[in-house]
Amino acid sequence: MTPMEMDHSHSSFHREIQEIKTVRQSSPTNRLTLRLQTDLLEVLKKEAQSKDLTLNAMINKILNRNISYDNNVNVVPCITMPHDLFLESIKGMSHNDILEIGKNGPKIAKKLFNISGIRYDLDHVIDNYFTILWKYCGWFEFSYKEQHGKYRLVFGTGKDPKWTMFVQSYVKNILDSLRITGISNLEYEGVVVFEFVHKNELHDIII
Repeated sequence: MTPMEMDHSHSSFHREIQEIKTVRQSSPTNRLTLRLQTDLLEVLKKEAQSKDLTLNAMINKILNRNISYDNNVNVVPCITMPHDLFLESIKGMSHNDILEIGKNGPKIAKKLFNISGIRYDLDHVIDNYFTILWKYCGWFEFSYKEQHGKYRLVFGTGKDPKWTMFVQSYVKNILDSLRITGISNLEYEGVVVFEFVHKNELHDIII
């Protein structure tokens, strides 16, 4: 791919974020009465107003975020630290060290899925891992498209080259563990793109 094509990929990344993912059917709802502390209610109202959401939508968003994080990430011990501090900790690592750490991707993802009782296949990895790391962990921005088994996964990792290298290695090792072949992989200015053809029903992944 030429630099111009890479630049086009970079500029289209934010458009893909807007188009992202999911066309989900609306889930059925139930009416529920809650008693909230007055100060907590005021905080929720201000937060909802700042994000142009209804109070109900804001509460649903918070509950969904916390439940998704607990069910898909926090089932194994995790440490939360500022992003800048983490970048400082990998600054002195060599190229090979970072690639070696990235090889742990499949082990960690499989462990999470095993504990949660989720099938370890591509669609579940996209919905229950990559999406969670994007939305709730801040690892990267993420979008994907799938049409007739043709996948395009886009990760916006920021400007730190070592972090980009780590994400690229981490994701690539997970895709390899799903027995995906013929992966086209490019990186340009912090945007990592994976393209491939894959049919989930043809592969049963044993954890």
